[in-house]
Amino acid sequence: MRELIKRVSVASIIGPIVIILLWFGGYPLLVLTSLVGIGLIIEFFKLSKQKISLWRTILICLLAVIWQTAVFFGYENLLQLFLGSVIILLVTELSTKATEGTQERSSSMLFTYIYAGPITSTILLVRRFGAHWAILPVAMVWIVDTAAYWGGSLTGKHKLAPEFSPKKTVEGFLWGIVSAVIIAIVVPLIWSKFDTTKLWLCAMVTAFAGQLGDLFESKLKRQFGVKDSGKILPGHGGIWDRTDSILWVYPLVWIILTLIK
Repeated sequence: MRELIKRVSVASIIGPIVIILLWFGGYPLLVLTSLVGIGLIIEFFKLSKQKISLWRTILICLLAVIWQTAVFFGYENLLQLFLGSVIILLVTELSTKATEGTQERSSSMLFTYIYAGPITSTILLVRRFGAHWAILPVAMVWIVDTAAYWGGSLTGKHKLAPEFSPKKTVEGFLWGIVSAVIIAIVVPLIWSKFDTTKLWLCAMVTAFAGQLGDLFESKLKRQFGVKDSGKILPGHGGIWDRTDSILWVYPLVWIILTLIK
């Protein structure tokens, strides 16, 4: 009960702040996405215990912030920026004399950069389509996650992925899908600003990709032998714990908004 109270208390503070930043956008939202990216990088290296030097960690953080800023200001040559950043990160491996672990270190740097830069920046890209579209994904993720958790707790009998997420159930996964369908039905009745086709696609993306993103992070944590990715948010764990679903949903929502006219 004490853990639940702590969890609800933190959510009641962090949740409104996130919604407000998504609603107004601008520089405060850029600061938020940049901080999330930096947090993901630092947290991952602590989890994985990769021997990445401090200066290389700072470099990855800097490149991620540069990417966020480039997206924010509408820089057109993003592919060139991405490829240049990748080469820079790979070159830094030459500063390490040890040959053992070269592939693991290089992969970890690229993995964290892609998450902290290109993937996280899709929040900024979705915001360009309006505050309502920026808020929708995170609100849907919260609702789907809650429905999956309580639905699984009350009715779950069949394990979904017992090898790396023993508490998640098939029933919980299905409850998450049901909640997404309800969202797609109810939201237009409350707010007619949403395009129906895009809304349904985004709801289905959240129902599946959001929960799969959660499973992916569970698999990572299982590899590293930890329950939570960090302790920065009491009752909620770390940055990865709070963004695992969101960072799988926003890129797909941006793709939907871009391709469906």
